[in-house]
Amino acid sequence: MTTARSVFLRVRDLDLHARVRGDESRPPTLFLHGWLDHQASFDLLLDALHARDPELHSVALDLRGHGDSSWCGAGGFYHLLEYVADLEGVLDALNVAQPVRLVGHSLGGAIALLYASVRSARLAHVSMLDSFPLTIRVTEVPERFSEYLNDVKLPRTRKRVDSFEHAKERLQKANPRLPDAVAAHLARTGVAPDPKQDGALAWKWDPLLRGHSPLPFMDEHLRELLPLIRAPLFALRAGETWLPEEQELREKLAVTHARLEVETLAGTGHHLHLEQPEQVAERLAGAWARALQ
Repeated sequence: MTTARSVFLRVRDLDLHARVRGDESRPPTLFLHGWLDHQASFDLLLDALHARDPELHSVALDLRGHGDSSWCGAGGFYHLLEYVADLEGVLDALNVAQPVRLVGHSLGGAIALLYASVRSARLAHVSMLDSFPLTIRVTEVPERFSEYLNDVKLPRTRKRVDSFEHAKERLQKANPRLPDAVAAHLARTGVAPDPKQDGALAWKWDPLLRGHSPLPFMDEHLRELLPLIRAPLFALRAGETWLPEEQELREKLAVTHARLEVETLAGTGHHLHLEQPEQVAERLAGAWARALQ
């Protein structure tokens, strides 16, 4: 197994944590996790990818408010565009000169897609794992404003768990597909003693992440942004997913100036990279190879 090391990148006055593997002289491939997940959710997939290419330079990032990265400061919030700006800062902090690859699951895929619409020159390839930006209708905005005002009043006290076993059970209740070993790994890496609660075990993520953003995306926004993408794009759907069918997803992505591939991995749910990491690794490697042809 390729050795990983932790690094902290100073980005926009936040310390963003990442795990780095492989040959750091090569352009990196950045891995962006989903909402309320953390970088260790990519461990199984990265094991499979590094078995194929031990020198792969991978950087698995903890998004702001997640894992071991800083929470946003007093008065701040987790708008989607803040993550996009953080990604730009991460690439700057890594001093990346050559185009990089992005792999994003769920929220991470939406971040990668939006970044590609305005910074395609910095990207060699974008892969989205069961992901598409969530949008709302204009008529929903007033309700979202009200929900936001309510949510920002809630205390930012980390949600406690009784034990790592309890955390594992909570993860499997949310996703019954998770094998015991996978759920246990996510629990061990996603829970830690909270010094503000006398060292009680609690999830690492910032409770403010559950707040409703008053600045959501709408279909009109995506219709303007997506045609700007120039980097090759690979969308891998889960077999059981909230995403539209393949043809409709191709139409929604509306990438007119870049290579677009859409595939479905049968027998998987939303966390397909945890359920079938070897198969996801195979499809990623294939997409990367085809993009070079």
